[in-house]
This record gives sequence, C-alpha cells and structure tokens, in this order.
Amino acid sequence: MVTFAVSSVERSICKAELSNRQPITALKEFATEGCRDIVQATHLGPVVASESGFVRGVIEAYNNHHDLVLRPDDIWLAILIQFGLYVDGNAEALRSSLVKHEGQKELIVDANGTLYSVDFGALSKQMVDKMDEFLVDPSLKHWVLPSFSTTTDHDVIVGSVVLMATMKKFFSYKFSLKCGIPHVTLLGTVDDWQDIRHRLDKLSTYGERMTQWTTMLAPILDQFVAAAQGQADVAFWDRICSRKGGGSGPSYLAGWLSVFCVFNDKGQWQGDKMAKDTRQRKPVHHVDVPYNYPLVDMQDIPPGYLTVDVTIDDNGTEHEALMFAGHMSYGRGENKRSIVPSLSWAIALKNGKRKPKETNPFGL
Repeated sequence: MVTFAVSSVERSICKAELSNRQPITALKEFATEGCRDIVQATHLGPVVASESGFVRGVIEAYNNHHDLVLRPDDIWLAILIQFGLYVDGNAEALRSSLVKHEGQKELIVDANGTLYSVDFGALSKQMVDKMDEFLVDPSLKHWVLPSFSTTTDHDVIVGSVVLMATMKKFFSYKFSLKCGIPHVTLLGTVDDWQDIRHRLDKLSTYGERMTQWTTMLAPILDQFVAAAQGQADVAFWDRICSRKGGGSGPSYLAGWLSVFCVFNDKGQWQGDKMAKDTRQRKPVHHVDVPYNYPLVDMQDIPPGYLTVDVTIDDNGTEHEALMFAGHMSYGRGENKRSIVPSLSWAIALKNGKRKPKETNPFGL
C-alpha cells in the first residue's frame, strides 16, 4: 500500500448522500427488463448508487477535494468491463479469436438447493469453468479473473459474472437447481437394518393392503441394508422425495418417502395414485426398486404419531389422560447442518376444555 500527495487543495468531508438501497434498483436495466425481486447481491452498506461507480466516484473525488482509495481489482475490472462492451459490440468479428463454435452454446450448472438457498456467486465461478473447453485460448479465464494481493472471493465472483457478460453472444447460461440431501448417516449396525427387513414379512399376514404395502417397502428396505453394508445406491437416495404440482392446484409428495404415507389419518389407503419417475437411474448397487411411487397430496401427509386414551387411578382419584408416541418433531445435528428425526412420547391429563378438531395445525 502506498499513499502520496497529488494536489495542494485542502481535503474536504464527503457529503454525498448515502443509501442502504441496493444500487441495481437505480439502473435502467432493472426497470426495462422487468426486475423486481433481488435474490442475492453484494452486501455493501451505505453507498451512492451510480451507473458508473468507478468513473463517477473519481470525478466526485476530484471535483469535491476528497481523497481517493483504489485497489488493483477496481482498475483491472474497469478495464475488463470496457473490454466486455467492446466484445459485445463486435462479437462476430471477434468470434474466431475467442471461441471454437458458431452460434450460442448453452452452459448448464447443476446445484442442489432452491432459488433462495443456493450460492449464485459460487455457481457463477462454476459457470466460467464450463467455458474452458469451448475457448480458443484456455487461459482466458485466468487472464480475466483478478488474483491480486487485495483480491477477495467477492472480487472473483464479480470477475466471473463480468466474463459471463463479455461472452454472452457466444454462450447462454442456465443454473439448474434441485433439492437434495448432501449426506445420509445410517446409525446402528448391518444386523439392525437386516432385522427390520426380516420383520417386514409379518406385515403381509394382516390382509391385502398390508401385502401391497410390503411389496412397496421391501425393495426400499433392501436399499437400507445395502447402504449399511457400504453399497449405497446414490441414485436411489437422491430420489427420496420431491414435490410435484403446486401453483393454483394441489401439490404432491413424490419419491420413495411417500411409501411411508400410504395410510391417511383414518387408516384408509391412499397409495394408488402413482408417479412415474422418468429420471435416468445408474445404480451403484443393483437392487430391484420400482421407478414409481405413490403421489400423496401434501395436505394428506398422515401424522407420524399415535395417541391412546388411558385412565389413571391415583390412589382412588381417577384421571382421564392421553398418551402420545412417535415422530412429533425433528432436531438439528451437533454440526447444525443435519436434520435428525426425533422419537418422543408424552402423557397429558384431559382436564382442559375440548376444542374442535382442526386439520393439521402445522399447515403441512
């Protein structure tokens, strides 16, 4: 770092009006392109919005006798943004110098998550990596991206998006998001999971519906055993659940998790509506698992607990009570990055005023 005197003018206090408003809301494209919701953005704190923050900022400093602080990243990216405008305006003349293909190549980056949970900065860096094989000069990315002593990850993201914009006549970009579970931990031993699989057979002795359900459950439990043995079929676990439909119509739980929801809260079968899973499946461990699972309306997900009335004779005084047992909650793992279903039980005296039954107080 170096600081040096340039002019004999006296330094003045910067009185520019700062705002916490996101700068992009003041840019013309935000309005002309119909933008409304800002999904992610750099957190800047109070700033002066400007369509040319570098040049206008320098002019503000010059005209009003303010000191100026510049980073290598500011200068390099100012140069690259000018380069980007030039490439955009002369794309066909420059095509053969930059890319190997005609037209636009679609680049797709896949990610687990949703619109409001993924890191679009990280995905932008991945998108730039996708360009490599189509570039005439494979070192272009390294030339463009800042890597100075002052460079932060934020600067690299800015550089990545600048490169994407520079090359937009040659590439189209798509972020393909899907939900998923990063890791699954199965506690217990292989014997435990095999024990569950063996216990399953008895269910089929309790009627046709139980036989039908056992047929659905058996291959799923086989996958639990295989995973416990170190032969996890990642494709199977990736299709544990998904949500279909929505909008103005009903939304449904799909994936093999729905096999644990085939009886509603009245004990009635709701497993006949099936969803065909058309995704390609490349199993690590070959277990015959059906591609189709029940579709269960999200409003019809049954309770994960049962209740039973009991009478308590407390030394001659009787109380009516209700016992609860099952999955009535879930918690966080020690690393705060995992979900752990919680089994619990409780007993409560029925000594309050009864309320009318409601549908799903959790709104699920």
